[in-house]
Amino acid sequence: MTDSNRPPHHLSDPHPSSSSQDLQISSSTHETGHSDADSHYVPRPKRIACVLCRRRKLRCDGKRPSCGTCSRLGHECVFDEVRKKSGPKRGYVKQLEARLAQVENLLKNQKTNPPLDQGSGFPGAVTNHSTDIAEILSIINESSEFQQHHDRISDPFPAQAFQQAGPTNSPDYGMEMISLGLEEPLPSQEIIDELNEIYFEKIHPGIPILHRPRLLAAMSLGPSTRPPLCLQYIMWSHAASISDKYSSLHSVFYERARKYAEADELKGLGEHAVSLGHCQAWVLICTYEFKMMFFPRAWLSSGKAARLAIMIGLNRVDGEGIDVKQTLTAAKDWNEKEERRRVFWMAYCADRFASIGTGWPVVFDDRDVLTNLPASEEAFLKNQPQETVSLEAAHAGEGMPTLSAFGGVAFMASIFGKNLAHLHRPNPHDDDHDLNGVYWQRHRSHDNILLHFSLTMPSHLRLSVGTTDPNVIFCNMAIHTATICLHQAAIFKAEKNRMPGPIATESKRRCILAAEQISNILRLSSHVDPSKMNVLTPFCVYVAARVFVQYLKFRPDDSAARSSLQFVFSALHLLKTKNPLAESFIFQLDLDTAGTVLSDFNQSKKACFMRAGLQRDAVSAVPFFETLRESLCANRLALSRRSPRDATPATHLY
Repeated sequence: MTDSNRPPHHLSDPHPSSSSQDLQISSSTHETGHSDADSHYVPRPKRIACVLCRRRKLRCDGKRPSCGTCSRLGHECVFDEVRKKSGPKRGYVKQLEARLAQVENLLKNQKTNPPLDQGSGFPGAVTNHSTDIAEILSIINESSEFQQHHDRISDPFPAQAFQQAGPTNSPDYGMEMISLGLEEPLPSQEIIDELNEIYFEKIHPGIPILHRPRLLAAMSLGPSTRPPLCLQYIMWSHAASISDKYSSLHSVFYERARKYAEADELKGLGEHAVSLGHCQAWVLICTYEFKMMFFPRAWLSSGKAARLAIMIGLNRVDGEGIDVKQTLTAAKDWNEKEERRRVFWMAYCADRFASIGTGWPVVFDDRDVLTNLPASEEAFLKNQPQETVSLEAAHAGEGMPTLSAFGGVAFMASIFGKNLAHLHRPNPHDDDHDLNGVYWQRHRSHDNILLHFSLTMPSHLRLSVGTTDPNVIFCNMAIHTATICLHQAAIFKAEKNRMPGPIATESKRRCILAAEQISNILRLSSHVDPSKMNVLTPFCVYVAARVFVQYLKFRPDDSAARSSLQFVFSALHLLKTKNPLAESFIFQLDLDTAGTVLSDFNQSKKACFMRAGLQRDAVSAVPFFETLRESLCANRLALSRRSPRDATPATHLY
């Protein structure tokens, strides 16, 4: 038979009878003009491939209970009766792109050709303008099906947490979404207000870099004057992380904050990300990542915040005659200038504390810091100018009465930076085997700074029963933490070089005394909400616990040290309820105490911390300061016995 005489489906259709039947039905339908033949048509059932064949993209014969491929390979054959919805149809994305291009053209035409005839009485101008808006919104609404599909895949945020700013067909809502650059609706105003309240009540006291009245007012202004979206989202992420009601949302807010921060960097040449608001956002992102133990991200984010602070000149706020490029415009008033100071010092603290655990170099060089220490919180909120001192003057012991709580934390961050360079930047001329060598000169110099700060600290920075300021609490803890770090290194050097016994003995005494003081600070602050405590408070507690662990290995019968260790251990358990960073230190302590007589501390809970409160006063404040004075006098006596040539580097501060 020739090809011209061959039936059209003879070779391709394995069921010629059904094929001829289909032809008869279609011809009868064409002739009669009605669908009587449809009743005789039995559609072929769709064959469903098994899960294994679908995953491997193999042809499946659909036999039950086991298809041919699975029977041949000896695999378990499973059929999924529920078909998953596929993505948008082919060409639908290109169609949407074309329609979005129409939106852009319409918006450009509106900007270049404003309806100037609106007020002249010609109805055509108004009609054309409203038609443009209606056309834009129709395009946006037509793409809602694709947007919903996209949201199901890329945005896991609970839908009930949002409400739109207006009706979906409202021109204001559509235009606002476009002008703000939003890819999803913001939370409802009720949720926003509640999260803002939580942030300023519990997060802001420890990270005081935002001016509350000005920020909240700016959130309701136009798109060009609103805070960056990344800053708003990371604020809400911090608030949600300590809120039982919104705890499920903080990770999504964090992802959105990073998404918008990185998107701003990709706009234009990156100039959109060079602003004070973006620097604030990266500082908050960094602290959030530290708290959530995203350590690699936290290290990178702290570097980004530091570099951005330098780029916009926050390290030179109070410098005179600076002949460098100015990225930001001049501050409008003292209040705005103070906010820039605070953002810089928080970025500075993040930079220093990020390097403590790694020993990696810091970004900021103290020689480039020409920004005075921050003023008090009251002056900041009320816009009352207040004189503060520079970092260099603070190291020289000047202007201590004017030091604020946040200024004290910044000053301690600089001390940690000095200790970091002292411990992790070896010098071939250190001569650490010689008590009068460069290493021991630096050691005594740093120790003198800590002792002098402890003795001259203003009264508003000293702890009392009613202290609630988290920066005051952390500042006092940081003094003793830095002391422990400094003297533990001295113990190692003294024992390594087999130096006289009293050197290591004195450093061990200073370490155990500092650890006991950290325990006392925890007792005095046991009434403070853990969510308000500084993010790095668990680090200070862990350092103290390590001292007690080492001490009890040699003196296991010391009941006072054992009680203090149990107390700080239970304090970490309480802190971890609001600060996941504490859990990593608890895990490390579990490893340190496993298999020893101290392993019973692993069973302690936060109830011990709450019971202790203010009931125990093991070490009073007076003997502690008497010991500090004795140590300071001993250091000065050692300095005076050195030659004048060696005495200069260590005594010029006092």
